[in-house]
Amino acid sequence: MTTPTEDTSTLIDLVCRKSQAVKSKTGRREISVSAQEARGRRVAAELGLTVRHVWREVGSASRFRRSKSVPKQDLALQALERGEVGALWVFRLDRWTRRGAGAILSIVEPQDGRPRRLLVDNGDPDNPGIGLDSANPRDRSELIRRAEDAREETEILSERVRNTKTFQRDNGEWLNGVAPYGLRIVLVTAEDEDGEEIEERKLERDTETSAGIPGEPHVTKLEIARWITYEAPVAGIPKRKISKMLNDRGVPSPTGGTWAFSTVANMIDNPVYAGWQITGREDGKSRRLLYRNAAGEKVSVMVGPPVLTEDEYNEAQAASRGIGPPGDKQAWRARHILTDLLECTGCGSSMTWRGKGYACWRPGAGGVCPAPAYVAQQSAEEYVYERWSARLAAMEPGDKLLTIVGDRWKARQDPQASEDEAAARAALADAEAALSRLWKDRRAGLYDGPSERFFAPALAEANQAVLDAQKAVEAARGPEATDISFLLEPLEQQEAWDSADDALKRDLLRLAIRRIHVSKADYRGQAFDGQKRMKIVWHDDE
Repeated sequence: MTTPTEDTSTLIDLVCRKSQAVKSKTGRREISVSAQEARGRRVAAELGLTVRHVWREVGSASRFRRSKSVPKQDLALQALERGEVGALWVFRLDRWTRRGAGAILSIVEPQDGRPRRLLVDNGDPDNPGIGLDSANPRDRSELIRRAEDAREETEILSERVRNTKTFQRDNGEWLNGVAPYGLRIVLVTAEDEDGEEIEERKLERDTETSAGIPGEPHVTKLEIARWITYEAPVAGIPKRKISKMLNDRGVPSPTGGTWAFSTVANMIDNPVYAGWQITGREDGKSRRLLYRNAAGEKVSVMVGPPVLTEDEYNEAQAASRGIGPPGDKQAWRARHILTDLLECTGCGSSMTWRGKGYACWRPGAGGVCPAPAYVAQQSAEEYVYERWSARLAAMEPGDKLLTIVGDRWKARQDPQASEDEAAARAALADAEAALSRLWKDRRAGLYDGPSERFFAPALAEANQAVLDAQKAVEAARGPEATDISFLLEPLEQQEAWDSADDALKRDLLRLAIRRIHVSKADYRGQAFDGQKRMKIVWHDDE
């Protein structure tokens, strides 16, 4: 990466992006990524600039939202704004960024004063060249206008996509790219409101695809799916044992690997096996949610009968809640002090309660771990408590961890107040950002001439929004500081720990500890050495 102290004025990046792999709505094919790169390199050569990096990207914006990755064009823009290059060439500005004019203003008037250039291709198929250049004063207003048009286009497109998906869900269409295990996607011909034929994606039972079990080619994925979602639960088999039985039998999981407890649990809980449309996931969990239309009605997504009848699905749900972790949130909570803190260094998986201690979950589910860790309950919990106690007692005023512990204890004591304060702080950040954008627009000349009369009212409104948000933060914060002195004095701390139940002990440890990595003992029966085998990650660790 280029540092700000280096001369970057002769460096240029290229953004070569193609949003579709098929013909566009106009009937013309989009210019290929390779062709875009060739045009960009020609422009760079004519300007005497050196191409530092080519940001190549093929795919829609929705793909990046699903994967939570940052689009290459955004990374390229950030590199230009940071001054890692002196110029950035793009083929076009459509759907460039949700920041609209704000993205262009940070280039036209960079805070550090170092010049930046944004170059847009002229679109001439025969004579590639510069269409717009931010270094040209006459092009600045056009760049700002196009950036705002691109932002508006993105917002309109997002709204259309949401509306379309809602219509498709209400119509019983399957929106995911792949079908659930044991089902398959089929295309059904139907008529739209104008009487034209359209194809709708539905689901049906997959009665043909083999489950891939060695020596059992005749067993289908549908049969395995029905056994997992109905036959095994009603037979009283716990979810964890179901995954182990599948792995022992050699049944490949939906991804082709080994089965995990979570995969089995998600299948049993998934309403799609009863034929119903689903949407999203429950907060904090991977469980799919049943979709209901505006009238509160369930929507069928199947062609033909589902894997389970409604009665069978309800029977399996009731049975699974009786033999495994029940469905209510209270019963899902871990009961042992270190559960969900410990992580096996052999495979990176969580360690769960087993027998008289904590063990890597993979071997117990029929999976493979190269070095499965196990620690006895008493040894592990005593060591972690000693480290936690010593760390808290050693904290000094101004210690970052002291602030974190105080905030987390306050959130535990009054969760609603903590959420209110977080929401108020987010609103303040938005108000301050809006005020900052307003002044940037003013410096960029967007309020010159006839637009001058709009600046004063907009400034007064933005200032008031910041003041209101600041008051909201103060009100949410409350007048009293959180008292955690009982955690800092060894005697009071010991008394609090001894009188706490396991649920409170879990919460106390997590005030300061984020994760604990556990390694396997060198040999069976080795004396426990917490310093050697357990690495504690604190909340203030970078």
